[in-house]
Amino acid sequence: MTLARLLVMIALALGLAAPAAQAELKLANVGKTVTGDHRIALVIGNGRYEAIGALDNTVSDAELMARTLTGVGFEVTNLIDADQNAMKRGIANFGRALREAGPDTVALFYYAGHAVQSFGTNYLLPVDSAIRDQADLDLVGVEAGWILRQLYSARVRTNIVILDSCRNNPFPNVAGFRDQGLAEMNAPTGSFIAYATAPGSVALDGLSGNSPYTSALARAIASDRESIELLFKKVRVQVLETTGGAQTPWESSSLTSDFYFQSEGKGGSAPAAAAPSNAEETLWTSVKDSGDATQVQLYLWTFPQGRHRGEAESLLAALTRPKPEAPQPDPAQDGVVAVTFTAPVEKGEPQIVGRSIQELIKSQPLFPPFEGIPDELWKGQHCTNCHDWTKERICEQAKFYVTEQAERSLDKPHPLGVEFKQHLRSWAMGGCR
Repeated sequence: MTLARLLVMIALALGLAAPAAQAELKLANVGKTVTGDHRIALVIGNGRYEAIGALDNTVSDAELMARTLTGVGFEVTNLIDADQNAMKRGIANFGRALREAGPDTVALFYYAGHAVQSFGTNYLLPVDSAIRDQADLDLVGVEAGWILRQLYSARVRTNIVILDSCRNNPFPNVAGFRDQGLAEMNAPTGSFIAYATAPGSVALDGLSGNSPYTSALARAIASDRESIELLFKKVRVQVLETTGGAQTPWESSSLTSDFYFQSEGKGGSAPAAAAPSNAEETLWTSVKDSGDATQVQLYLWTFPQGRHRGEAESLLAALTRPKPEAPQPDPAQDGVVAVTFTAPVEKGEPQIVGRSIQELIKSQPLFPPFEGIPDELWKGQHCTNCHDWTKERICEQAKFYVTEQAERSLDKPHPLGVEFKQHLRSWAMGGCR
């Protein structure tokens, strides 16, 4: 009998895989240490909800992520359609395993399923969640902060939390749920928290068997030999392109050391000497001629004592030096209407001409947010159903259309038309006035 099979039998005997919760436990790479670090992951996918809307792709998302993480050396526990008892027991066992593994361990928690925020606190929802009042969340949900406390108590080297949730409001008839998406969380030092979409926004479930976010992330983990910060930046660009700018992944990092899902040859952290310097050269080569101050700042954050620090600081100073504003056209002289938040759109589909950005972000979409979505999910809806747009938030999306990465997406469909993208781009180039 293999060690993995023996551990599964022990887990079943202890009731760790409760049939009532329809939870599936999968263990892989048991006891394996990969290139100098111990990697332990808990993956949860909830989709078959009993009292709230079911989700089509969360289970397949969790299974894809479990396979992907196993491929890069993680010991993976995968819980599927877990009730509250199974989720809490799985998270407690996860924390216990981390404490026993020691400080050189890499911990990763991944969740796909319904999640909500209430009064600034995030809750992951088990499949048996049912509430009549917002105050019931403490009784039926699993507070996301509890997961962070488990990670803090383990005091391991690297903590990674990935939340592919916020797909819609599961409690539309319960008063008090005005806040969309999740609230941003403060994590212990040495942590990296990744959200499928920006705090306060809604993520898409996807129509191809997996969500746009998990699809992009799994591909990147399996193939890219980049630091975790660069890898998730690539994922963000991919999701923005796939969703036509409707979903912007978000990360919060307090990591104190480099982490790589992949290294040359096999999954693992970069070798202690050679790989970090190679990664530094790769990053510097990619940012030094980019003309992007954010990318140069990323180099300085990643390698604060790097060999190109002086060049990077000089380049950053040059890129951020205030430039004289170009003279703006005078509408009274040449008949041109300045592109501002409140100025009417001059060209595009008839439904948007004559209306301002301020009006349009509260209107109904003209086209689906991404190809293949059923008509009943977007026709007759309003943009505010999925986005809590403000002038500042729509400006952030508009700035994306000015970047080099956006060139390929400018001609792709947008819910308010291709010309609306061009209008946003011009608005951003003028400083989002």
